[in-house]
Amino acid sequence: MSDIWSLGIQRLLARVNSFHQAGSSKSKCKSFLCGTQQIGWIREDAANQLRQYPKVFIEHADRFVLADHLNTYENRTEAVANVLKDMRVKDCLKTLRGWRDELYLVKTAYNSSPLFAIERSGASVFGIRKYGSHLNGYVIDTDGTWRMWVGKRSSTKQTFPGMYDNLAAGGLSHDLTPTACMIKECDEEANISKDLIDGKLKAVGAISYCYEDDDGIHPEGEFVYDLQLPITFTPNNSDAEMEKFQLMTIPEVKEAIIKDDFKPNCATVVLDFLIRHGFVTPEEESNYFDILSQLHMPGQ
Repeated sequence: MSDIWSLGIQRLLARVNSFHQAGSSKSKCKSFLCGTQQIGWIREDAANQLRQYPKVFIEHADRFVLADHLNTYENRTEAVANVLKDMRVKDCLKTLRGWRDELYLVKTAYNSSPLFAIERSGASVFGIRKYGSHLNGYVIDTDGTWRMWVGKRSSTKQTFPGMYDNLAAGGLSHDLTPTACMIKECDEEANISKDLIDGKLKAVGAISYCYEDDDGIHPEGEFVYDLQLPITFTPNNSDAEMEKFQLMTIPEVKEAIIKDDFKPNCATVVLDFLIRHGFVTPEEESNYFDILSQLHMPGQ
Protein backbone atom coordinates (compact mmCIF):
# COMPACT_ATOMS: atom_id res chain seq x y z
CA MET A 1 0.00 0.00 0.00
CA SER A 2 1.17 3.55 -0.64
CA ASP A 3 2.32 5.73 2.24
CA ILE A 4 -0.52 8.12 1.41
CA TRP A 5 -3.13 5.38 1.80
CA SER A 6 -1.57 4.10 5.03
CA LEU A 7 -1.54 7.59 6.51
CA GLY A 8 -5.16 8.08 5.46
CA ILE A 9 -6.17 4.88 7.24
CA GLN A 10 -4.29 5.90 10.37
CA ARG A 11 -6.12 9.24 10.31
CA LEU A 12 -9.49 7.47 9.93
CA LEU A 13 -8.84 5.09 12.82
CA ALA A 14 -7.63 7.90 15.07
CA ARG A 15 -10.86 9.73 14.32
CA VAL A 16 -13.21 6.85 15.13
CA ASN A 17 -11.17 6.07 18.27
CA SER A 18 -10.67 9.69 19.35
CA PHE A 19 -11.79 8.93 22.93
CA HIS A 20 -8.68 6.76 23.33
CA GLN A 21 -6.30 9.34 21.84
CA ALA A 22 -3.99 11.67 23.75
CA GLY A 23 -5.74 14.91 24.58
CA SER A 24 -9.23 13.41 24.79
CA SER A 25 -11.51 13.90 27.79
CA LYS A 26 -11.04 10.30 28.96
CA SER A 27 -8.64 11.07 31.81
CA LYS A 28 -11.07 13.65 33.20
CA CYS A 29 -14.25 11.56 32.86
CA LYS A 30 -16.04 9.80 35.65
CA SER A 31 -17.20 6.24 35.17
CA PHE A 32 -20.95 5.58 35.13
CA LEU A 33 -22.15 2.57 37.09
CA CYS A 34 -25.33 0.64 37.69
CA GLY A 35 -24.70 -1.06 40.99
CA THR A 36 -21.07 -2.20 40.77
CA GLN A 37 -21.03 -2.58 36.98
CA GLN A 38 -19.59 0.11 34.73
CA ILE A 39 -21.87 0.92 31.81
CA GLY A 40 -20.42 4.18 30.53
CA TRP A 41 -18.51 7.41 30.98
CA ILE A 42 -19.61 10.84 32.18
CA ARG A 43 -17.91 13.88 30.72
CA GLU A 44 -17.85 17.14 32.68
CA ASP A 45 -20.42 18.87 30.46
CA ALA A 46 -22.85 16.03 31.19
CA ALA A 47 -21.84 15.87 34.87
CA ASN A 48 -22.81 19.51 35.32
CA GLN A 49 -26.36 18.62 34.24
CA LEU A 50 -26.65 15.31 36.12
CA ARG A 51 -25.85 17.07 39.40
CA GLN A 52 -29.30 18.64 39.11
CA TYR A 53 -30.88 15.19 39.67
CA PRO A 54 -29.36 13.84 42.92
CA LYS A 55 -32.26 11.45 43.54
CA VAL A 56 -31.36 9.60 40.33
CA PHE A 57 -27.57 9.96 40.01
CA ILE A 58 -25.26 9.70 43.02
CA GLU A 59 -21.90 11.39 42.51
CA HIS A 60 -18.67 10.12 44.06
CA ALA A 61 -15.10 11.33 43.60
CA ASP A 62 -14.48 9.18 40.51
CA ARG A 63 -17.91 7.97 39.41
CA PHE A 64 -21.64 8.49 39.06
CA VAL A 65 -23.92 5.66 40.20
CA LEU A 66 -27.63 5.14 39.63
CA ALA A 67 -29.42 5.50 42.97
CA ASP A 68 -29.96 2.25 44.89
CA HIS A 69 -33.74 2.58 44.89
CA LEU A 70 -33.65 2.25 41.08
CA ASN A 71 -33.37 -1.51 41.18
CA THR A 72 -35.53 -2.78 38.30
CA TYR A 73 -35.40 -2.48 34.53
CA GLU A 74 -38.68 -0.59 34.58
CA ASN A 75 -37.92 2.02 37.23
CA ARG A 76 -34.41 2.69 35.88
CA THR A 77 -35.83 3.19 32.39
CA GLU A 78 -38.51 5.56 33.69
CA ALA A 79 -36.14 7.59 35.88
CA VAL A 80 -33.51 8.08 33.18
CA ALA A 81 -36.21 8.91 30.61
CA ASN A 82 -37.67 11.59 32.88
CA VAL A 83 -34.24 13.19 33.34
CA LEU A 84 -33.53 13.21 29.61
CA LYS A 85 -36.96 14.66 28.83
CA ASP A 86 -36.39 17.43 31.38
CA MET A 87 -32.95 18.21 29.97
CA ARG A 88 -34.42 18.25 26.48
CA VAL A 89 -36.95 20.88 27.54
CA LYS A 90 -34.13 22.93 29.08
CA ASP A 91 -32.06 22.50 25.88
CA CYS A 92 -28.94 22.09 27.98
CA LEU A 93 -27.23 19.37 25.91
CA LYS A 94 -26.86 19.55 22.12
CA THR A 95 -27.31 15.83 21.49
CA LEU A 96 -30.90 15.87 22.78
CA ARG A 97 -31.93 18.16 19.92
CA GLY A 98 -31.67 15.02 17.78
CA TRP A 99 -34.33 13.17 19.80
CA ARG A 100 -35.36 9.97 17.96
CA ASP A 101 -38.13 8.38 20.07
CA GLU A 102 -36.14 5.17 19.69
CA LEU A 103 -35.01 3.07 22.64
CA TYR A 104 -31.66 1.30 22.97
CA LEU A 105 -30.90 -1.35 25.58
CA VAL A 106 -28.22 -0.65 28.18
CA LYS A 107 -26.06 -3.67 29.05
CA THR A 108 -22.63 -4.37 30.51
CA ALA A 109 -21.97 -6.63 27.49
CA TYR A 110 -24.02 -7.53 24.45
CA ASN A 111 -24.94 -10.97 25.84
CA SER A 112 -25.86 -9.58 29.29
CA SER A 113 -29.38 -8.94 30.52
CA PRO A 114 -30.51 -5.36 29.89
CA LEU A 115 -30.33 -3.03 32.89
CA PHE A 116 -32.63 -0.39 31.39
CA ALA A 117 -33.54 1.21 28.07
CA ILE A 118 -32.52 4.70 26.96
CA GLU A 119 -33.52 7.17 24.27
CA ARG A 120 -31.06 6.80 21.40
CA SER A 121 -29.98 10.44 21.37
CA GLY A 122 -29.25 10.32 25.11
CA ALA A 123 -26.83 7.39 25.06
CA SER A 124 -23.83 9.62 24.34
CA VAL A 125 -24.59 11.73 27.43
CA PHE A 126 -23.63 8.69 29.51
CA GLY A 127 -21.01 7.18 27.18
CA ILE A 128 -23.16 4.07 26.82
CA ARG A 129 -22.33 1.57 24.08
CA LYS A 130 -24.69 1.49 21.12
CA TYR A 131 -24.93 -1.31 18.58
CA GLY A 132 -25.84 -1.43 14.92
CA SER A 133 -25.89 -3.69 11.86
CA HIS A 134 -24.05 -2.79 8.63
CA LEU A 135 -24.10 -4.42 5.20
CA ASN A 136 -21.34 -4.73 2.63
CA GLY A 137 -23.20 -5.31 -0.63
CA TYR A 138 -21.01 -6.33 -3.54
CA VAL A 139 -21.01 -7.94 -6.98
CA ILE A 140 -18.44 -10.03 -8.82
CA ASP A 141 -18.49 -9.34 -12.54
CA THR A 142 -18.15 -12.09 -15.14
CA ASP A 143 -14.47 -11.17 -15.57
CA GLY A 144 -13.86 -11.59 -11.81
CA THR A 145 -13.82 -7.88 -10.95
CA TRP A 146 -15.22 -7.06 -7.49
CA ARG A 147 -17.33 -3.95 -7.05
CA MET A 148 -19.17 -2.57 -4.02
CA TRP A 149 -22.55 -0.89 -3.82
CA VAL A 150 -22.16 2.38 -1.93
CA GLY A 151 -24.93 4.73 -0.84
CA LYS A 152 -24.74 8.50 -0.72
CA ARG A 153 -26.53 9.89 2.32
CA SER A 154 -29.33 12.37 1.87
CA SER A 155 -28.34 16.02 2.15
CA THR A 156 -31.11 16.40 4.77
CA LYS A 157 -29.73 13.77 7.17
CA GLN A 158 -29.10 15.04 10.70
CA THR A 159 -25.62 13.53 10.68
CA PHE A 160 -22.98 13.30 7.94
CA PRO A 161 -25.22 14.58 5.12
CA GLY A 162 -24.04 13.85 1.59
CA MET A 163 -21.35 11.37 2.62
CA TYR A 164 -20.88 7.82 1.39
CA ASP A 165 -22.46 5.05 3.42
CA ASN A 166 -22.75 1.27 3.42
CA LEU A 167 -25.46 -0.20 1.20
CA ALA A 168 -27.68 -0.61 4.28
CA ALA A 169 -27.14 0.06 7.97
CA GLY A 170 -29.08 0.90 11.09
CA GLY A 171 -28.93 1.22 14.85
CA LEU A 172 -29.98 -1.80 16.91
CA SER A 173 -33.16 -0.82 18.75
CA HIS A 174 -34.40 -2.59 21.86
CA ASP A 175 -36.76 -4.96 20.04
CA LEU A 176 -34.49 -6.33 17.29
CA THR A 177 -31.71 -8.90 16.95
CA PRO A 178 -28.70 -7.94 14.79
CA THR A 179 -29.86 -10.06 11.84
CA ALA A 180 -33.49 -8.90 12.10
CA CYS A 181 -32.20 -5.31 12.14
CA MET A 182 -30.06 -6.01 9.06
CA ILE A 183 -32.94 -7.55 7.11
CA LYS A 184 -35.16 -4.59 8.04
CA GLU A 185 -32.57 -2.08 6.86
CA CYS A 186 -31.97 -4.02 3.62
CA ASP A 187 -35.64 -3.61 2.81
CA GLU A 188 -36.03 0.01 3.93
CA GLU A 189 -32.76 1.48 2.69
CA ALA A 190 -31.99 -0.49 -0.48
CA ASN A 191 -35.17 -2.39 -1.37
CA ILE A 192 -33.33 -5.72 -1.34
CA SER A 193 -35.94 -8.44 -1.78
CA LYS A 194 -36.29 -11.43 0.51
CA ASP A 195 -35.21 -13.90 -2.19
CA LEU A 196 -31.86 -12.08 -2.50
CA ILE A 197 -31.31 -12.29 1.26
CA ASP A 198 -32.50 -15.78 2.23
CA GLY A 199 -29.53 -18.11 2.55
CA LYS A 200 -27.18 -15.48 1.14
CA LEU A 201 -26.88 -12.82 3.87
CA LYS A 202 -23.76 -13.72 5.88
CA ALA A 203 -22.90 -12.56 9.40
CA VAL A 204 -19.12 -12.15 9.13
CA GLY A 205 -18.06 -10.51 12.38
CA ALA A 206 -18.15 -7.23 14.27
CA ILE A 207 -16.08 -4.10 14.79
CA SER A 208 -15.91 -1.71 17.74
CA TYR A 209 -14.56 1.76 18.34
CA CYS A 210 -15.08 4.78 20.59
CA TYR A 211 -15.04 8.44 19.62
CA GLU A 212 -16.16 11.68 21.20
CA ASP A 213 -17.61 14.85 19.73
CA ASP A 214 -19.83 17.76 20.73
CA ASP A 215 -22.68 15.35 21.43
CA GLY A 216 -20.75 13.24 23.92
CA ILE A 217 -18.94 9.91 24.07
CA HIS A 218 -19.77 7.19 21.56
CA PRO A 219 -18.64 3.62 22.26
CA GLU A 220 -20.15 1.70 19.34
CA GLY A 221 -20.25 -1.91 18.16
CA GLU A 222 -21.30 -2.84 14.64
CA PHE A 223 -22.41 -6.29 13.55
CA VAL A 224 -21.09 -6.75 10.03
CA TYR A 225 -22.80 -8.59 7.17
CA ASP A 226 -21.76 -9.42 3.61
CA LEU A 227 -24.17 -9.99 0.74
CA GLN A 228 -23.10 -10.90 -2.79
CA LEU A 229 -25.70 -9.54 -5.18
CA PRO A 230 -26.41 -10.42 -8.80
CA ILE A 231 -24.90 -8.07 -11.38
CA THR A 232 -28.45 -7.31 -12.58
CA PHE A 233 -29.49 -5.90 -9.18
CA THR A 234 -29.95 -2.17 -8.64
CA PRO A 235 -30.76 -0.84 -5.13
CA ASN A 236 -33.59 1.61 -4.59
CA ASN A 237 -34.01 3.65 -1.42
CA SER A 238 -37.52 3.69 0.03
CA ASP A 239 -37.09 5.76 3.21
CA ALA A 240 -35.48 8.92 1.73
CA GLU A 241 -32.28 8.41 3.76
CA MET A 242 -30.13 7.82 0.68
CA GLU A 243 -29.76 10.27 -2.18
CA LYS A 244 -28.41 7.66 -4.60
CA PHE A 245 -26.42 4.44 -4.93
CA GLN A 246 -23.41 3.69 -7.09
CA LEU A 247 -21.18 0.73 -7.90
CA MET A 248 -17.53 1.39 -7.10
CA THR A 249 -14.48 -0.65 -7.95
CA ILE A 250 -12.20 -1.66 -5.09
CA PRO A 251 -9.56 0.97 -6.03
CA GLU A 252 -12.32 3.61 -6.10
CA VAL A 253 -13.51 2.50 -2.66
CA LYS A 254 -9.99 2.67 -1.24
CA GLU A 255 -9.55 6.17 -2.61
CA ALA A 256 -12.89 7.34 -1.19
CA ILE A 257 -11.94 6.06 2.27
CA ILE A 258 -8.77 8.12 2.56
CA LYS A 259 -10.38 11.20 0.99
CA ASP A 260 -12.84 11.20 3.93
CA ASP A 261 -15.78 10.83 1.55
CA PHE A 262 -17.30 8.09 3.76
CA LYS A 263 -19.12 8.50 7.04
CA PRO A 264 -16.24 7.45 9.33
CA ASN A 265 -17.78 4.38 10.96
CA CYS A 266 -19.01 3.15 7.56
CA ALA A 267 -15.47 3.53 6.25
CA THR A 268 -14.26 1.17 8.99
CA VAL A 269 -16.90 -1.40 7.98
CA VAL A 270 -15.60 -1.21 4.40
CA LEU A 271 -11.99 -1.42 5.64
CA ASP A 272 -12.87 -4.61 7.51
CA PHE A 273 -14.36 -6.00 4.25
CA LEU A 274 -11.19 -5.16 2.32
CA ILE A 275 -9.04 -6.96 4.89
CA ARG A 276 -11.24 -10.05 5.10
CA HIS A 277 -11.34 -10.47 1.32
CA GLY A 278 -7.61 -9.99 0.80
CA PHE A 279 -7.63 -6.52 -0.74
CA VAL A 280 -5.41 -5.35 2.14
CA THR A 281 -2.66 -7.77 3.17
CA PRO A 282 0.12 -7.79 5.80
CA GLU A 283 2.71 -7.92 3.03
CA GLU A 284 1.39 -4.73 1.45
CA GLU A 285 0.38 -2.84 4.61
CA SER A 286 3.03 -2.47 7.32
CA ASN A 287 0.42 -1.32 9.88
CA TYR A 288 -1.79 -4.36 9.26
CA PHE A 289 -1.80 -5.66 12.84
CA ASP A 290 -2.35 -2.21 14.32
CA ILE A 291 -5.28 -1.64 11.92
CA LEU A 292 -6.91 -4.87 13.09
CA SER A 293 -6.44 -3.87 16.73
CA GLN A 294 -8.02 -0.46 16.16
CA LEU A 295 -11.04 -2.05 14.48
CA HIS A 296 -11.76 -3.89 17.74
CA MET A 297 -11.34 -1.33 20.50
CA PRO A 298 -12.94 -1.72 23.96
CA GLY A 299 -15.71 0.60 25.02
CA GLN A 300 -14.39 1.11 28.55
